[in-house]
Amino acid sequence: MPSEKKAFVLRINPDTLKELERWAQDEFRSVNGQLEFILSEAVRKRKKGGKEGRRNKNRNREVRKQDSKLFQLMKMRLSILLFIGMPQLILAQMSLQGHVVGGTKQEPLPFATVFLANTTKGTLTDENGSFTLTNVPPGKFDLIVSFVGFTSLKTTIQTQEAKIYRFVLKPRENQLGAVTVTARRQRNSERAKQLAVFTDYFIGTSSNASQCRLINPQMLAFRQTADTLIATSEEPLLIENKALGYRLKIQLSQFTYIYSTQTVVYDADPVFESMVPVDSAQASAWIISRRKAYNGSIMHFMRALYRKQLIEEGFAVQKIMARQNSQKERLLVGLPGDTTLSIPSVANVKKWVTLPVASYNRFLDTLQSTPQQPVLAFPDYLQITYTKERQPYTYQASRVFTRFGHKVEPQTSLVHLMTDRVAIEQNGQMWPSLGIKSEGYWAWELIADELPFDYDPLSSSL
Repeated sequence: MPSEKKAFVLRINPDTLKELERWAQDEFRSVNGQLEFILSEAVRKRKKGGKEGRRNKNRNREVRKQDSKLFQLMKMRLSILLFIGMPQLILAQMSLQGHVVGGTKQEPLPFATVFLANTTKGTLTDENGSFTLTNVPPGKFDLIVSFVGFTSLKTTIQTQEAKIYRFVLKPRENQLGAVTVTARRQRNSERAKQLAVFTDYFIGTSSNASQCRLINPQMLAFRQTADTLIATSEEPLLIENKALGYRLKIQLSQFTYIYSTQTVVYDADPVFESMVPVDSAQASAWIISRRKAYNGSIMHFMRALYRKQLIEEGFAVQKIMARQNSQKERLLVGLPGDTTLSIPSVANVKKWVTLPVASYNRFLDTLQSTPQQPVLAFPDYLQITYTKERQPYTYQASRVFTRFGHKVEPQTSLVHLMTDRVAIEQNGQMWPSLGIKSEGYWAWELIADELPFDYDPLSSSL
């Protein structure tokens, strides 16, 4: 019976990690698998060299000189801590440290909120305004700093950079807030309608959304024209999601909803806190619900794209060309694929359907993309079909064209770029973060269906 594998934490230079990723890709292994292979080979060579060395010391020296490529990679600075029973190997977990000050005298701000946007990594400053974020994943993230009565700060950082941060917050002007409160009291009925629109188009209308609660709606300020609703909040919004087992603290910069086109655009930075389940049954339910929310999501798609495993993970991509008819209405024309994909129908598993599939070079910038960072660049639109799940009835019921029936179809989304290029990170993040606009299924999945970027779908624990 094979011995049980044990995991360890490995600190590794980013450049060496990139070389390890390239080597793993060349030999069709995962990074973990490649590292295990390197270590196994090193131990084997050492044992072999040791046995021969006892017979012939000169030969032992010669053996140690062999496999130069293997031993060059092993000559890196490793700080290894052994753990028993951990589910997987964790690479390069780090800490962030800094201070938060504010006001004209730049005095320390105790209990200010500091977090990496769209992750579970957040903390409060101590009485001296100092903070430490531990177990921070490597990569590029937006860091948010906020304090009551001060303007929030947002900056993009690379967590691998070893530095002590110093953030200076500016006091917020309060005159506008007083006018807004008065307006709220005068138009309670109108505010209730505005809050309902905000809830439907920010939190969502999915089954997960039905189990969400906005704890502090009084923080929202609304401004409305004939066709547009704008919502802002000077303080973080608090949302409890009992479907996925998260509490969200959201820094909302702006929310805009256009009534005539049912278009929503928002700039929001949440930090996720995992809730404590009442029992093992609730914990299991949250694990299952999180995996279901992940499957077919835009995060899932971007991670699969990063690994170039789209078809294997259930995604089919088709190029779409946009044109206008004589009435200047948008017409979408699907282009032939470079290959086709035959899959069981989500309506009837005994039937098969064929989908056109565009090759990666149709929507990736082949000059700017690297194995460590693919870059999206394409004109018009991409239609993305997740072939492993059907559209839920709650989604189709929200579409105008499905009022008279429920068609069983796979989850389908339409995306186009809001900028020339969008870079993709390994964890599924996009840069710029608002560089893609979605229509269809992904546009329907809102805050209630979001997961943090440090979510691991293979984990069996919360």
